[in-house]
Amino acid sequence: MQKIEVISLIEDSKRIIDLLQRKGVIELTKHEMPEGMYALDTSYSVAQLEKFLDTAKKADEILSSRCGIKSSLLDSFKPPREMELSKFLEKADDSDQILSVCYDILEYQRNTAQAKADIVRLETVNSSLSVWEKLDIPMKCRPTKFVKVFVGSFPDMQTRETIITKLAELLPEVEAVEAETVYSSQVQSCAAVMCLRKESEKVLEALRSFGFSAPTEMPDRPVKEVIEENREKISALEKDIEEYDGKITALASKYDDICFLTDYLTLRIDKYEALKTISVTNRIFYLSGFVPEKYAEGIVKRLEEEFSCAVSVSEPEESEEVPVLLENNSFAAPVEGITEMYSLPGKLDIDPNAIMAFFYYVFFGMMFSDAGYGLLMVIATAFVLFKFKPEGQKRKTVLMYMYCGISTMFWGVMFGSFFGDVINTVRTNYLGLPEMRLYLWLNPQGDDLMITMLWCFLFGIVHLFAGVAIKGYMTWKQGDKLGAVCDVASIYLAVGGIAPVCAGMIIDINPQISNIGKYCALAGVVLIILTAGRQSKSIGGKLGSGLYALYNTVSGYLSDILSYSRLLALGLVTGIIGNVVNMMGTLPQNTVIKTILFAVVFVLGHTINFGINIIGAYVHTNRLQYVEFFSRFYEGGGTAFNPLKVNSKSFKLKEEKNNG
Repeated sequence: MQKIEVISLIEDSKRIIDLLQRKGVIELTKHEMPEGMYALDTSYSVAQLEKFLDTAKKADEILSSRCGIKSSLLDSFKPPREMELSKFLEKADDSDQILSVCYDILEYQRNTAQAKADIVRLETVNSSLSVWEKLDIPMKCRPTKFVKVFVGSFPDMQTRETIITKLAELLPEVEAVEAETVYSSQVQSCAAVMCLRKESEKVLEALRSFGFSAPTEMPDRPVKEVIEENREKISALEKDIEEYDGKITALASKYDDICFLTDYLTLRIDKYEALKTISVTNRIFYLSGFVPEKYAEGIVKRLEEEFSCAVSVSEPEESEEVPVLLENNSFAAPVEGITEMYSLPGKLDIDPNAIMAFFYYVFFGMMFSDAGYGLLMVIATAFVLFKFKPEGQKRKTVLMYMYCGISTMFWGVMFGSFFGDVINTVRTNYLGLPEMRLYLWLNPQGDDLMITMLWCFLFGIVHLFAGVAIKGYMTWKQGDKLGAVCDVASIYLAVGGIAPVCAGMIIDINPQISNIGKYCALAGVVLIILTAGRQSKSIGGKLGSGLYALYNTVSGYLSDILSYSRLLALGLVTGIIGNVVNMMGTLPQNTVIKTILFAVVFVLGHTINFGINIIGAYVHTNRLQYVEFFSRFYEGGGTAFNPLKVNSKSFKLKEEKNNG
């Protein structure tokens, strides 16, 4: 990574920033303000653009949901279509018109939402008034000179006779009372009660004594008319909704334009954010940043050819925080994302992906270890690669799972698992043939369980030793050659020497190898005690530090090596569940029923087994890298290279180059 500085005329600033964004190879950085220059404040422009972007995204969501515009998972792997720069500029000129369409879509959506809310409100009103529909007078009936009408409800079942009877019991002196029940149920009764105006207060008090209450809202005309009017309003609103839906549907043809607008506004926001990092005067501007060494010459040549500018490329200072751009071959690059999830390499680190990739694929395959599942992974990833031709990080992810699938196929053949034991299941249940040997190397589900576990431990030791070797290499490069030799040799001797001794507790080991291992382990222990505390000044300090380092080495490496038993455990789980699925499908005696059940159980069971165990293999493979491998040498803490570029999902400019 190199540092780049550019000074040019202020009138060329926009075109230079546009060029850098299209090239996508320079990360602009803040710098100390040169004397006489000031920074641009583009916060207002960014805020306005973010509002426009939010509008475009909402319009995109509305069209996607209302018009059934959906993309499948496989479509997400397709690379964005190429667009000529002239076509891009032409569409950019139409951005205001496209934004206007977005506002129209949002307006139609708001009107639709309001109409639906009004329909709900009117339907609620009609529902509450429906019990009064048979009332042929207004609920809010005005009293006459001599008569007053009370309209209300009771919390239980009441009839005309019960109402009049109760009033007669409560008010025997009142005779001029009439009632009409328009609705009655066990929980509510609606009625109108008429009486003389002069006796209305006594009648109302009596009615209330057995639960009468007036509605909170009462129309001043017959309820039937109100309900009918509301139904007409609902019908009109439904037509409005259809009209708005039609207008939104008619704008579905603008979906691609809206997608372009979303990306274009994102591009402009990124550009205005980048403008905050430059310094300007009335006549010139200055910017600085980082550029990968392989792109430096090309970008300098392009700038000097097209603009009147001064460009300087230099090596960063030791104190500068330099961004990290990982570059690996097609075998190691797919696991870069795994490293990035943990942390990017720091200043003193090396890129671990080239070494980690091999172990990652091997361990994933051992944990999944079914040739049938691996074959499915290879077929699916190969289809995506050749059919959709994904780019960038998506291509790396697909390639990672392809390599993991190849490894899974290999270990499935080694351990004898192809959709569990489906081969022997078919042979014994349908062909009447005896079982055959399925494994090419070891049978972890049979007599080779302990041997397989020892091999897992051996692979783990090799993995750990690789991390120790990298640490030794880094220590050597930093000038501590004695420390590099002592730290690596002591671990190799101690752990490598004790390994055959421990293995001899489980399997037969040649006594000569065990004796050699004992002496190597002893030499390693002595070397750790004598050299691990070499930084201490006193003899007691050196000895104490050495003994403490020995304790950490023994306890640490023992637990770490045991962690690799998960290679066996997850592989066993995958195979055993697959066998159980096959067995469940062949339980019936009737051949026809057995075949039908076997087909259903096979597809469903192996799908579930595949889904669960591929997640387990992924998680635990990552853990072995992060906890066991990286802990030996890796510090991390690097910052990702984040160049100013065209962040677009719907298009890519033809002159844009892919860095990732």
